Amino acid sequence: SWTSEVELDSRRSRIVNIVSQRDRFHVIYSDEWRDTMIFKVREYDPKVHLTHTDTLVMIKKGLIRPKFRFVKSEDRNVFLMTEIDNERIVSAFAYNLKERKLLWESDFDFANVNFREDYRKTMITNEGTMYLVFERNNYRYKKEDHTMDIFRYDALTKKFVQTSIPLPGFLTYDAYFKYDNLNERITIIGLHSDRNAGDTDGIYHVSLNADNLTDYQVATVNYDEELVADFHGKYNPKKESLYNLDVQDVVLRQDGGVLLLAEENKEYERLAYGGRRDYYGSSRFSVDYYYEDLVMIAIHPDGTSHWQKLLPKRQYSNDDEAAYSSYFLFKNPSFLRVLYNDEIRNENTVSEYILNGAGDITRRSLMSTDNQKLKLQIKNAVQTDANELIIPSVRGKRLRLVKLTY
Repeated sequence: SWTSEVELDSRRSRIVNIVSQRDRFHVIYSDEWRDTMIFKVREYDPKVHLTHTDTLVMIKKGLIRPKFRFVKSEDRNVFLMTEIDNERIVSAFAYNLKERKLLWESDFDFANVNFREDYRKTMITNEGTMYLVFERNNYRYKKEDHTMDIFRYDALTKKFVQTSIPLPGFLTYDAYFKYDNLNERITIIGLHSDRNAGDTDGIYHVSLNADNLTDYQVATVNYDEELVADFHGKYNPKKESLYNLDVQDVVLRQDGGVLLLAEENKEYERLAYGGRRDYYGSSRFSVDYYYEDLVMIAIHPDGTSHWQKLLPKRQYSNDDEAAYSSYFLFKNPSFLRVLYNDEIRNENTVSEYILNGAGDITRRSLMSTDNQKLKLQIKNAVQTDANELIIPSVRGKRLRLVKLTY
């Protein structure tokens, strides 16, 4: 084992992000000198030997320190930083870590865009193209004017190409935005509601040609009867909606289709038993976390349903911020594996669902933590290879890392 201590340029240096690759990692950081903010990057090898350093941009700052958002591409080679002023994006730059060069830098003027209410997502492609997503009129009384607006920044002309996609007749309940670098398409997928914003009546799927934003398709998919019956325990024609769902993962298929994974979760706050009021008259509350069934829906490239499945799961915890609940999605070209704790307690069994592209599912017990002094935070696992992942275990004040190889 070894340790290494690295110092940045000055006491004003602040780390923006750390991007890791298989054979190196990069530290992106900022520094300040008088009225100037400087962004830099350092490249290190696995033994923390400095192999490259570069100054990215220099920005004049006023009395208030500028705020920035950081986004990286799917292949982790390109990153984007957008400057935020009064909740608006006013400038941005993109940098290629692999080629060690600044791709573009530009100032923006979004005079007629309501960032506070309409902004949804910023994406950067593996080639360095920036996309912004806005959603307008996502209200019951305005749903006939409901739209999703896409902006693509052209670095050559330094102008935006824009399209507006009508989504009349329904409200979006949850959304997930992703750029498909293989098929060069923008995917927007999520849950929609026709009436009650707390319930979801199905999913919606928007697919755009990245080179021609006017070439898009919009589709909605209702939940099938078997999925609804599994969710509620039995089929009831009066119950066609699902509730307490959040989109957690989206997997892009090579054929242009999409797999959506949503999780049922609930959070309840209650007055703790025997709780006393403090000096200020406040009471101590306890929070219960319920992370339950998983809903998986596969969509064909044309937006129609391929298959719909419910994966039963029951997890309950109290006052732990749900650190040990939920799941981890392990991906390889042949299978998807959904790993989760059967119960949230010290002595526990870890189980997994194994899925193939046709929707065939196998459940099995993976490992037991009995007498091992482990308490796994599975949702914080990191996949390091096609057959390997590392799971953190936090029990008491002790942190351990568990390596799992298939």
